[in-house]
Amino acid sequence: MKSLKCLIVLFAFVGLVLVGCSDEQQSPVTPIDQASLEKVIITNFTFSHFPIGLTGEGEVKLVGGNWILKDVGVIELIISSDPLVAGTMTHYLSGRMDAVTGEGPVHGYWTSVPQENTGGGVWEGNYEGYRSKMPGSDTLFVLPLQLVGHGRGGTIEGMQIRQNSNITAWGTPPAGWYGSGDGFYKSHGN
Repeated sequence: MKSLKCLIVLFAFVGLVLVGCSDEQQSPVTPIDQASLEKVIITNFTFSHFPIGLTGEGEVKLVGGNWILKDVGVIELIISSDPLVAGTMTHYLSGRMDAVTGEGPVHGYWTSVPQENTGGGVWEGNYEGYRSKMPGSDTLFVLPLQLVGHGRGGTIEGMQIRQNSNITAWGTPPAGWYGSGDGFYKSHGN
């Protein structure tokens, strides 16, 4: 009886192997499931920036020894030789700065209208950093910021952007600043 069971299992296995074999090529995935073969293009750039106005939005208040900034609207001019980066940025700054040291975390979100005609497309994103005293100064502050964003609409739809900005600021809360940095954006070619 045992040998009969082994023989049946052996025939079933051989039958499955023969039925499963074919001379035709089989694709492991359908073409719709395969990853896009589009080429990713990375464009590096440098830039500088400074505020040119306020939107009048947001609030600044002193609470328990800290300056609290909540969604303070700032308009900045972005200067770059790359017209997809150069333009006007509106951002909303939030942060908490120690009233004595002037130091503390900042973050916000931004929209930038490029100088280049993008068919109505804009960059959108957010940023964060930590403001600290400039070594050797009692009145100046340094603020390294990391900005990330993406293209929304027009010819920059779906593109990604990443920037590092080094800001020099004065005043607590900040009375002014200027910055410069570098970054890259990713686009898809054919």
